Amino acid sequence: MTARPEDLSALRLVGSPTLSPDGTRITAAVQGIDPQSLTYRSSLCSFAAGEGSGADSCTDAGSDSGAAPHQTAELESASGQWSDTAPQYAPDGAHVAFLSNRDGRRRVYVAADADADADADADADDVVGVVRPLGAVDGQAVLFAWLDERRIAVVVERDPAEPAGASRAGSPVTIDWLRYKSDGRRAFVEPVSTLWLLDIEDGGARLLHRPEGRVTCLAVANEAIGYAVEPRHCDIPAPGAEVRVLTPGDAQGRLIWRSAARVDALTATDASAQWVAVAGTAPDHSAAPPRIWLLDGDGSARIAFPDADVACERAVIGDCRPSGKPALVKPVAGTDDIVFLATTGEDVALFAGNPQEGEPRRLSPLGCTVTDFSEARGGRVAFCAEEPKRPVELRVATLHPASESAAPERISRFCDAWVDRVRPVPARSVTVTASDGLELSGLLYRAPGSGSRPGPVVVRVHGGPHLAAGTSFDLEAQILAQAGYHVLSPNIRGSAGRGSGFRELSVGEWGGRDYTDLMSFVDWAVAEGIADPGRLYLTGGSYGGYLVNWALTRTDRFRAAVSERSVSNLLSKYGTSDNGFTVNRHEMGGADLFDEGAFLLLERSPLRHAPAITTPLLLIHGEDDYRCPIEQSEQLFVALRRLGRPVRFVRFPGESHTLATAGRPDRRIARLGLIVSWLDEHDAEKNQGSDPA
Repeated sequence: MTARPEDLSALRLVGSPTLSPDGTRITAAVQGIDPQSLTYRSSLCSFAAGEGSGADSCTDAGSDSGAAPHQTAELESASGQWSDTAPQYAPDGAHVAFLSNRDGRRRVYVAADADADADADADADDVVGVVRPLGAVDGQAVLFAWLDERRIAVVVERDPAEPAGASRAGSPVTIDWLRYKSDGRRAFVEPVSTLWLLDIEDGGARLLHRPEGRVTCLAVANEAIGYAVEPRHCDIPAPGAEVRVLTPGDAQGRLIWRSAARVDALTATDASAQWVAVAGTAPDHSAAPPRIWLLDGDGSARIAFPDADVACERAVIGDCRPSGKPALVKPVAGTDDIVFLATTGEDVALFAGNPQEGEPRRLSPLGCTVTDFSEARGGRVAFCAEEPKRPVELRVATLHPASESAAPERISRFCDAWVDRVRPVPARSVTVTASDGLELSGLLYRAPGSGSRPGPVVVRVHGGPHLAAGTSFDLEAQILAQAGYHVLSPNIRGSAGRGSGFRELSVGEWGGRDYTDLMSFVDWAVAEGIADPGRLYLTGGSYGGYLVNWALTRTDRFRAAVSERSVSNLLSKYGTSDNGFTVNRHEMGGADLFDEGAFLLLERSPLRHAPAITTPLLLIHGEDDYRCPIEQSEQLFVALRRLGRPVRFVRFPGESHTLATAGRPDRRIARLGLIVSWLDEHDAEKNQGSDPA
């Protein structure tokens, strides 16, 4: 059996793990696809985390149903038309809180933990099987954290254009601020954030604070609530963010740090309650990776692990991960250590250590990418990880293993049956030398049964440009490989995982050395006898789509190409994209519309050179993409049709820039089918030498 686009519906993916205070139990969200409603649905499952709790204790874990070991039936929502996500254990382990849309809007719910002993003074309703909503708060709950055993701090968002009990969909929107677009949000009106305190004893809600901005991160420490807030209706191109702290008795709070860049995550060390944030070092400069900062509480901050080039981000691409906001940094109970993610080489790895002392130690093994993880408790940390041949599963690592060879234990086996049937192909690391001598890396998926003779090769360019192809599960690569194509994924200059200096090499080089790097991989594949030079194909999305478009203006070596959510006109993207006036300006070395840089933007725009494109091109774009707006594909399509060139344009309604990874399931499946069909249509051997163009 081979991998097919429809296999997307067969996968159950684990995310958002939370570890009980004693480190013996894990609750996580397991996401699948509901074919009737064409939506993603997730339910909560409970697992034992002790030694020997892996395969031996799984109940039907290898079956198609994907049953979880020690599944907590009262938290299972598979039979309901809702999703339960983002579980968190209470500090005493007696309850689990989570987000759910059971009544049509996202609220905080709480349930007694099935494996925990009930407190002697617990309410009569706090029994196994009871799931209760908390707080009748108008709006959508987006973030929450336990303040103590009975109280929960929660961030609620409400669209100001939709007052309580009213609906004004379709009303005109007056815009008088610069940063009015954000990819993934259908409305241009920015939501209003409020901070609330929920009580699990009486189910009530108390308004704590109305921040002057949008809250993006939330954490607690010693009954104090920390949050990161960004300004609303802002005309500053890159306004940064503030980290503020308040207590339930002080509704005003205080400023403890003003970050030049957005804050991606916030936590506090457990022993000394020092606030820790993840943020970039420069505003909207994507070449500068996010760092871990120690906040001193007086407005100053220091970079953690100063001797290590830590990029605290999940920059390895993958297309089969559960939705939600994954963790970047969490505390280690009882210590001042933290656990965090960092992209290193081809992995996203889990590390732990004291941010003020020495080098962090790696917890996850080589050859896998960590997608999410829990707080560390009881000497353990739960994490979700994927490999090129296996979708994401739940694992547990010991913070201080008895031996260096001790490997984390795999707890869940939701995808075992699918892996056994399909037998995904491995990814081989390759090294290629660029034309200027720079050493580059990449991945090669060989088509099964292809033997040693040269065959068709699809070169897939990742986006970013500061992302990377690595040790993730990539369903698209598996589908292409099992359709008979070798898949080559280059990590050209600017890719993540090689340190800050390597990332910066792409700045100002769009349409320059990025293209020569790409062709170095092509030349390598031909020289190694992997690629048939007459059966070369090129695909890419976002920045990768830009490089596809640009490459086709420079060479006719590719038999066909696919460009998704791409960039063709850097001049128009400046004003139509949600980040064109900041990120792209930096990426082009500071080139601006209002000086001589405009000529560089025009010269490096593939649209300017469209008459040179002769390769058959498939353009795929989401109608609601605000990162690389659909006008980018529209312009290139019109230019190529006007020139009589072979081009096809597929528009996906209602989809944003994340179509390939988080779009509606049926549209994602259709997209995968379109790519394979387009390549097959133009494959010289499959068409017996005919010219379908």
